Amino acid sequence: MEDDLNQLGEDLVTTSARIVRWVKTDGLTLSLASARILARLFDNGPSRISDLATQERSSQPTITNHVKRLEAAELVKRSADPTDARAWMIELTELGHAELAQMRASLGANVQPHLAKLNQRDLKALRQGIEVMRRLMTADRLPQ
Repeated sequence: MEDDLNQLGEDLVTTSARIVRWVKTDGLTLSLASARILARLFDNGPSRISDLATQERSSQPTITNHVKRLEAAELVKRSADPTDARAWMIELTELGHAELAQMRASLGANVQPHLAKLNQRDLKALRQGIEVMRRLMTADRLPQ
């Protein structure tokens, strides 16, 4: 059973990665890394740079550079951390919310032709699988 769950986990991760590689990035205004940061802020709310770095499994200087670019584009804003005056909280702006929504729509449009090849039964199964994954992420509070 444990080996089966390990294989299921492996298949889930590798299949998800392949789907992401289907997405055309030309024409997108943000890198996928920047989009991940916006999505994390959308999902988790305002966050410290150190927390974003940990969640993204990236260095703090790398995340700081991404945040600086996002801030220059007015997609995020900084505010003082009320619990630590030395730290900043990063949060989405209205423009950041709109940009993330537009990018998600664009990504979905890129995958749509592939989904259109599926029959109704497979589409229903895929929708159910996505709902199961959402429940799992909520129940286990996985980093999103």
